[in-house]
Amino acid sequence: MTFKSEMKNVNIIVPQYHSSYCLDDCSYCGFKKSNKSIPRRRLSEDDFKKEIQLLLNWGYKTIEFVYSSDRFFKPAVIAKRIEYVKELGAKKNMKLRIGLNTEPLDYEDYKILKSSGLDFFVMWMETYSKEKFKYWHGTKTPKSNYTYRYEAYERAIEAGIDNYGMGVLFGLNYWKDEIVALINHANYLSQKYNHKPYIIGVPRIKQAHSVILNGQLKPVLDNEFIEACNMYKQAFPETMLFFNTRESFELNLKCCSNNDLFTIDCGTYPGAFLDPNLTKNGIEQFHTNYYERVCIINKLEQNKINQNFDW
Repeated sequence: MTFKSEMKNVNIIVPQYHSSYCLDDCSYCGFKKSNKSIPRRRLSEDDFKKEIQLLLNWGYKTIEFVYSSDRFFKPAVIAKRIEYVKELGAKKNMKLRIGLNTEPLDYEDYKILKSSGLDFFVMWMETYSKEKFKYWHGTKTPKSNYTYRYEAYERAIEAGIDNYGMGVLFGLNYWKDEIVALINHANYLSQKYNHKPYIIGVPRIKQAHSVILNGQLKPVLDNEFIEACNMYKQAFPETMLFFNTRESFELNLKCCSNNDLFTIDCGTYPGAFLDPNLTKNGIEQFHTNYYERVCIINKLEQNKINQNFDW
């Protein structure tokens, strides 16, 4: 089963990276704390505001703030950045939406973020296998607490963030087992809180700078990736799948359906939109495909697909 024939519209979102400092040591990630080969950077307040203006000039109205496990960016600091964008939108008479992709937080932290105007949050469980989770994330880092991560969705929902995003990182474990586990988790949350997942992410593991991906990987082939997306969509037809530049434009086009999320621009390093050369030095979180914005928009139009920046 595929959904391409039903496609009429894709919702456009852009990720903005705020830090490459990280206390975690995920063995597959370029930002892991033990990776000494990359320079670390935090997006300064000045560069943050410049980059936001640049993204607005490009037409973006939904921005995903991406944070690693960096204690410099406490929830109150993140909240101020959310408030800045919301206030900027009000001044320009524009509805701007902010999503957050960060480590799991406490209930009170989610309350702070909700009060600041946060529209949605996403967090990938990575893998539902406790054995694989321990293998890939270790035992002595913030991310090593499986239960705290698993229960973060409930804390966020109880704090008022009803629009939540889930996902696993394809490649860490057998993909069908992961999909079944995520669907079960999402059904549990839906039954308990009467809120189905707003977003399901479909990231597939990619090579990162100075990271050796070992034999424990469970590669997901393109045809399996397509099948995985269809399985998610069959389980939750109204939930948006989140497609990003990890994959080729052509593969994303085969997989996404009406009103799914689509990324055109992505620089997986803080400040990469202001200085694209930053991601040419192999210091990004992981490898992405370069999408030339005008070309991609033209391709979408050629396929009779509307790009909705204001969703």
